[in-house]
Amino acid sequence: MSSKLKQCPKCHSSNFWQIKDGRLKCKNCRYLFTPRENIFNISNEILKEVIGEFLLEHSTNIILERVKISKYKLLKILNNLREILSRDIPEVFEGIISLKIEPEPIGKDFAIGILAKEGQVFAKILNIEPQELEEFLKNKERVGKNENWLQNFALIYKNSFYRLSPQQSSKIEILEVFWGYLKRKLFTKGGIRKERLHLYLGEYVWRFNNRKLSLKEKEEKIWKLIMKTQNLEV
Repeated sequence: MSSKLKQCPKCHSSNFWQIKDGRLKCKNCRYLFTPRENIFNISNEILKEVIGEFLLEHSTNIILERVKISKYKLLKILNNLREILSRDIPEVFEGIISLKIEPEPIGKDFAIGILAKEGQVFAKILNIEPQELEEFLKNKERVGKNENWLQNFALIYKNSFYRLSPQQSSKIEILEVFWGYLKRKLFTKGGIRKERLHLYLGEYVWRFNNRKLSLKEKEEKIWKLIMKTQNLEV
């Protein structure tokens, strides 16, 4: 079991020479580097502390008081964590969701699409021309009434919730539950830059989908996602 990155950071080759001072030299591109414990270039111990504080939703200032790390490094780690969580799509959406990791630029007006299935949700920022979106919402009762998937889809536009198909029962469904949760979370942030909204959306989708896990289970799951992302042997 290795705790070091097994790929060259430059060409991603996995063949090295071991240098006397502990560094590695890539056999493919001859790049000389020091093996790291993780992609964040900090100790695993500190990274696990950051993950724990992140899961407890502590502010940046509180984390900086508790963890020995620079503010620049912390902000970079938090953004990368959110991006990693955004890629963790529940299995129930396999074959349905096509996720682009890099978001498209957010225009003046945009919507958030929410899809629900078996108690899990997926949400993504949708860039639609304002006139097109407003026309769609105005005439949504005529759009695909017989499509079953519409019953599990909703749009958030200008802080309002729109179902694309009539609700099937009077009980509160997962779409409404998630929208209530998302509103509370975004409100506590006070304001999020548009270019970073997709990161927070991915974070809150992940938190909601894993809401039944214990803190320890969430920590372990995030750690596995990080290891998978950086292609470590665990």
